[in-house]
Amino acid sequence: MKFSDIIGSTADHLRSEMQSAQVVHAYMFAGPAGTGTRTLADICARALLCTGKGEKPCDECPSCRQYMSGNHPDVIRLQPEKSIGVELIRETIDALAIHPYESSRHVVLIYDADKMTPQAQNALLKTLETPPGDAVFFLMTDQMTSLLPTIISRCRIVRFRLLEDKDAVNILTGQHGMTTERARLLARLSMGSVGRAIEMDGSEQYWKTRDLVLRALSALHGPEDVGAAALMLSESKEQAGSILDILELCARDMMVSQDADGEVIQTDLVGVLPTDRFGGAQMLGSIMEARKRLSSNVSWQSVLEMLFFDMAGGKHLWQQ
Repeated sequence: MKFSDIIGSTADHLRSEMQSAQVVHAYMFAGPAGTGTRTLADICARALLCTGKGEKPCDECPSCRQYMSGNHPDVIRLQPEKSIGVELIRETIDALAIHPYESSRHVVLIYDADKMTPQAQNALLKTLETPPGDAVFFLMTDQMTSLLPTIISRCRIVRFRLLEDKDAVNILTGQHGMTTERARLLARLSMGSVGRAIEMDGSEQYWKTRDLVLRALSALHGPEDVGAAALMLSESKEQAGSILDILELCARDMMVSQDADGEVIQTDLVGVLPTDRFGGAQMLGSIMEARKRLSSNVSWQSVLEMLFFDMAGGKHLWQQ
């Protein structure tokens, strides 16, 4: 992708800066996951290192090809598994003291920058203020408040937002080859996060989990069905968060259908969700309680049983 593939004025401003090489020493790309922070940081980095003529990045020069293969010697990528420790930051600072091999500058990409430990952030402070050899940092985060104010103050903040459905659909159909119907569904399911939409589209696990949730809802007619419905999902503890998210979407769509006010998100489930059996608003309340129980270390089996019992109208029974 290039700057021209990105919607919005943010890309236009960055494009102008990167083309002229009139850049600041550190950028912080902050926004919800899947809104393009990584994609735009990659485009900016390639543009800064591009040796081609005309529009940058050209994606054809040796520098662009090296970058896209992940082998550019003047690019440092920090991708945490759980956290970014102080030693990794110190190693990065030491690497910046060496003259770039092929370019006039180093580019440092810090993914999930909020996962830097406080010690790591403190070690990075001075280098962000006066980076050696015209190095440029790109910090990406969806949790900016987890970063030290002193780190934030040393960066130019570039904020990203979720796209409107029509813009997300245009990207998913035009750049990723989805059908319009599929793109519309995924744009809504992801709440305008193109990255999340693409991830969901290719996730066999997500659609399998969604199917199980629908089967469990279909099997739940009354309190006597709670055990069988819960059993369908009891082995999916690792997908507990996703299951509750899917149930919440179903409850929201049921509420919209029942009140005839608003647009259904899961358009492919119109006529499938059991709107005659469950009240959407009451179901949302039950799911909120289920989240609280799960965070309080109640077993997943018990969380499911109590949730389904609530939904089936048996709440007053188990509270007695």
